[in-house]
Amino acid sequence: MDFIAIYNFLFGLNMLINNDNNIKNDNNIKIDNCFIIHLDRALERKKQVNILKQKIPFKVSIISAADGREANANILSMYKPNILRPKYPFKMRHAEIATFLSHRICWQKIIDDKLDGAFIIEDDVSLDSSFFNFIINAALQEIKTGDFIRFPIGNYEKTKLPFRLKNSKALFTPDIIGLGMQAQIVTKDAAYDLLNATQFFDRPVDTYLQLKWIHQIQIFTVIPSGISEISNTLGGSLISKNKSIFDILFREIMRRIYRIKIYILSKFIKR
Repeated sequence: MDFIAIYNFLFGLNMLINNDNNIKNDNNIKIDNCFIIHLDRALERKKQVNILKQKIPFKVSIISAADGREANANILSMYKPNILRPKYPFKMRHAEIATFLSHRICWQKIIDDKLDGAFIIEDDVSLDSSFFNFIINAALQEIKTGDFIRFPIGNYEKTKLPFRLKNSKALFTPDIIGLGMQAQIVTKDAAYDLLNATQFFDRPVDTYLQLKWIHQIQIFTVIPSGISEISNTLGGSLISKNKSIFDILFREIMRRIYRIKIYILSKFIKR
């Protein structure tokens, strides 16, 4: 058993001791649907999709992801560079645009199906099901309308009050919202607000969510989450592409400058 597994076990045990299993959601929010985002042509990921369907304790729907290879003018027209500040320093790739649109499809389905919300997960993750199921149940006990709860793959985000779970750090507001859209709970009001705010967009979806002073969505993070990414065992990322050394160096410099701007704005601009 490695360090992370031990930490996850002790964290889960602490939650079990300190939380009342009979706590109910006072807001009458029911989350019992899961959307798995899956690109139809990614045949090597179908087995993982079936594994996720077996592990996730909700009604599961497979959402056909938008395909960056087949992006038409109508789809690409939603991408409008330089509409928000700080300026995003890179041109979005077709795959990044398609990823944003895939999440918008999920948000729209929440509204169309008149759901209180849904658990949305990408098809390149693995679940520690025993730990994850406990964590997600704990999160659902505390969720409120308008919330957006992230389940990141790393333990990188720093805590900012308030805690939602009184005796643990399971659910918290991060100082700086992390990157990655592997798994999240999106409530109806959050989905509605995000759809309205992103009819046009100028950066990847996870990068947009960092702009909390713009979208005003209440975003929480769950750490540890029971989520890990396994795209490297499923044919690799569907977004990344080969880059020259010059391009890698340029992007790294620009990325660091951009992250400094996000850090400063996240620290000093109130939501």
